[in-house]
Amino acid sequence: MKTMLSANKYIYLPPVKKFMTYIFIALFLFLSSCSSTEKILRSADANLKYTKALEWYNKGSYFKAIPVFEELMGLYKGSKTTEEIYYYYCMAQYKQGNYVMAAYHFKNYTQKHPYSQYTEECLFMHAESYDKQSPKWSLDQTETYKAIETYQVFINQYPESARVAYCNDKIDELRLKLETKALRAAELYFKTENFRAAAFSYKNLLIDYPDIDGPEEIQFKIVKSFYKYAEQSIVTKQQERFEEAIKYANAFAARYKDSEFLPSVMSTQQESHFQAIQGAYFTALITAIEKRDDKIKEVFDVYDVHVSSINDEQILQEAQALKEKAHFELVRTYFLQAQNSELSKRQENYVETIQAYSEFINTFEDSKYGKEALKIYNATQKNLKKLSNG
Repeated sequence: MKTMLSANKYIYLPPVKKFMTYIFIALFLFLSSCSSTEKILRSADANLKYTKALEWYNKGSYFKAIPVFEELMGLYKGSKTTEEIYYYYCMAQYKQGNYVMAAYHFKNYTQKHPYSQYTEECLFMHAESYDKQSPKWSLDQTETYKAIETYQVFINQYPESARVAYCNDKIDELRLKLETKALRAAELYFKTENFRAAAFSYKNLLIDYPDIDGPEEIQFKIVKSFYKYAEQSIVTKQQERFEEAIKYANAFAARYKDSEFLPSVMSTQQESHFQAIQGAYFTALITAIEKRDDKIKEVFDVYDVHVSSINDEQILQEAQALKEKAHFELVRTYFLQAQNSELSKRQENYVETIQAYSEFINTFEDSKYGKEALKIYNATQKNLKKLSNG
C-alpha cells in the first residue's frame, strides 16, 4: 500500500498500519466533534447555542445537537421556547435511532404540552418510535403490541388527522406480524405433536384474527388436534376429549360442505364416536370392583348416545362388539363382587349375576364369550345352593 507524501513521493504502509491510520482518523474526527460540542456548551450565549443546535440538527448531526438541546431546555425552562426546543430534542433522539428514549420523550411531550403545535406530531411519533422497535415475527412482540396500541390512541385522539389512514395501515401490518407468529407457533405445536397446545392455539388464532387467510385448513387442524390430543390422553379423559373432537368435526362439516378436507374430517368424526365409547369402557375396567358395575352401565348410555351417529359399517361392528364385551364384563363384575362381599350381601350379588347373565345371553346368544359366561353362571348357581343350605 502506498500513501502520498507529496505530489511525487509515496511511502509504503503495510495493511495493519493502513487499518491503524483509519482508526486514528476516525478518532480524530470524533474528538473534533466532541470538542466543537463542548465549546458550544461552554458558551454563555444561549442564542448561539440554539442556532448551532438547529444547524447541526438540519445537517443530520443529531449526536452533536442532542446535548445542546438538552441544556437549552434547562435554560429556557418555563418559557414558550421550551416547547420548540423539546420538540427538536425528541426528533433528534428519534433520528439518531434512540427509539426507546424517543418513545418516552414523545409521550412526555404530549403530557407536558397538550396544546402545542407539535403535540399531534409527537403523539404520532410516539407510535412510530414503538414501530421502529418492533422486531421480526419470531422474536418477542411486546413492542409490536405497544405500537398497535399507540397508533390506536393517536387515531382515537385525532380521528380527522391526515395521518389516520397511515396509522390504520401500520396497525394492519403489525397485526399481520402477530398473526404470523401465532400461526407459526400453532404449526410448531402440531408438528411436534403437542396437540393440546396446537388445538387451543389454532382456536385462539381464529378468535384473535378472524380475517386470517386459510381459515378452512385451520379449522381442519383444530379437528385433527383435538382427536390426536384425545388419543394421547389418559383413559379416564378420553371419552370427553373424543366428544370434543366430534363437536369440532360437526362444526366443520356444517360450514365447509364442499371442502377437500371433509372426507378426512368425517372419518375422524366416525372414529371419535367409537373411541368415546371405548374410552368409557376402559374407564369402567380400571374402576374399583365395588363400583365397576355402575361404570359399565354408563358405557351402555354412552353407546346409545354415539351409535346412532355411526354410519361406517366397520366402525359400527366394532362398537357393537364393544357393547357385547361390556355386557359380559357386567356378568363377571357381579360375580367378583359376590366373591368379595360380606356374607350378608353375597346372595344379593349372586342374584344380580344371574340377572346380568340372562340379559347377556338373550341379547348375544351366539357370543364368543358365551362359554365363559356359562361357567360363571354355573358357579353362581352352585354358590347360591351352598348359601341356601347354610
